[in-house]
Amino acid sequence: MESSSADLSPSKPSWFTPERLLVIFCAINLINYVDRGAIASNGVNGSRGSCSKSGTCTSGRGIQGDFNLNDFEDGVLSSAFMVGLLVACPIFASLAKRKMDGAEKKGPLK
Repeated sequence: MESSSADLSPSKPSWFTPERLLVIFCAINLINYVDRGAIASNGVNGSRGSCSKSGTCTSGRGIQGDFNLNDFEDGVLSSAFMVGLLVACPIFASLAKRKMDGAEKKGPLK
């Protein structure tokens, strides 16, 4: 059997080139880094509002001040974020792998 020259030509490259994937992963890592830093800095930079006996009140700062959270509640908020991230990462990784595996089986777009 003869094969046509079209069968021997290289297929059109996928959109997911190594360079583009590297840029995407770096951007995701940067967002993750900033997000974790924002959550971790709540207890350090935030404070609850307080009132003195004379009736002078000061407003709080950060998330603790905005939502009137004590240190324990702020710690639970940070921990809940990290547990949510821990649970969501494998789920989204498997979805991304399934999507990429499906794209490989279908072949290049024409």
